Amino acid sequence: MNVAFINPFIESTLRSLEMMASIQAEKAGLELKEDLITTYDISAIIGLTGETSGSIIISMPEALACKVASNMLMEDVPSMNKNVEDAIGEIGNIVVGDARRTLIQDGHSLNISIPTVVVGAGHKISRSGDVPCIAIPFSTPFGNFEVNVGLQEN
Repeated sequence: MNVAFINPFIESTLRSLEMMASIQAEKAGLELKEDLITTYDISAIIGLTGETSGSIIISMPEALACKVASNMLMEDVPSMNKNVEDAIGEIGNIVVGDARRTLIQDGHSLNISIPTVVVGAGHKISRSGDVPCIAIPFSTPFGNFEVNVGLQEN
């Protein structure tokens, strides 16, 4: 995977979470993930196609997802519901759309899909073993979350 594709997703995640949900996050490292991706309680999955294809998965625990939704909607959302699902899908869309804009400015050609949101404690998302995946953990005052960037050049 071209490392030039990683930084736009890190920067976009930090910027989007602060702008849309008033939550400051810090990147807590990078790691290569194999096949099976174990996630938190809710994940937004956004596909990318073009000169590079694959998917971006943003996963977080329920408590953080509810805080994101509460801040975005400016009302208390204490537990998982449709508003939380929509908010996490929208955060995923914003993060990937913003990173895509940066990559296009750098001369890359990419399209993104509509987000798919998966809910369920300890759900797993598997991807093809030949698509490399970089896991980017983040921490916030409200819990940790992870962005998985799984892309391969076409």
